[in-house]
Amino acid sequence: MDVFVLDTTAVTEARLRKSLGAKTLEEVVRKIVPLLRDARLRAGARFYMTPSTWNELRRSLLGNNVPLDLVQDLSAWITVKAPDKLSLKIPAAIFSEYVADVRRRLYKGLRVAEYAARKAAKECADGRDCLGEIIKDVRDRYREATRKGLVDSIEDLDTILLALELKAIVVSSDEGIIKLAHQLGIIHVDPEDFLESLARLVKAFEAQK
Repeated sequence: MDVFVLDTTAVTEARLRKSLGAKTLEEVVRKIVPLLRDARLRAGARFYMTPSTWNELRRSLLGNNVPLDLVQDLSAWITVKAPDKLSLKIPAAIFSEYVADVRRRLYKGLRVAEYAARKAAKECADGRDCLGEIIKDVRDRYREATRKGLVDSIEDLDTILLALELKAIVVSSDEGIIKLAHQLGIIHVDPEDFLESLARLVKAFEAQK
């Protein structure tokens, strides 16, 4: 029986609209629900989300005008479970590398801030209104330097921990989740490939009957 732990991107990944032939997030959800249902009922697949991830996804769906009853249909096939943080263990080598990575990123963030300060002093010294453009640029650069490819939220960490606990396949397009999953030996699948695999899973199960 296949067990999957879903990140929010398993539903909200922008590429899913094209692959599913959907124009809106609501249409994406309407196409995903029967895939989860059939994989669960016919092939015994199980789908999990952590409470923090589900709450984040629910807010996102409702905020994008996905009807409440459709959100409830989606939740019917997803088991919400918190990871057992008291029993799970993370290898010290991975934690050590994580701390070193955070330190490197903070240093890069400092460099980004220094660059922005020098640029503002040079280009805005004559009273020209250029701070808005510089602030936008520094935000993009800072985010790239400090957050890309890093697990930096409770939602992301909980997703990894639950997949580790359940020995499950993690479904996500988040670079930080993917990187940590590989370090911990957790199988990862991209959201597009995930939906294709569900369809194949159901067909394979039916062919055995």
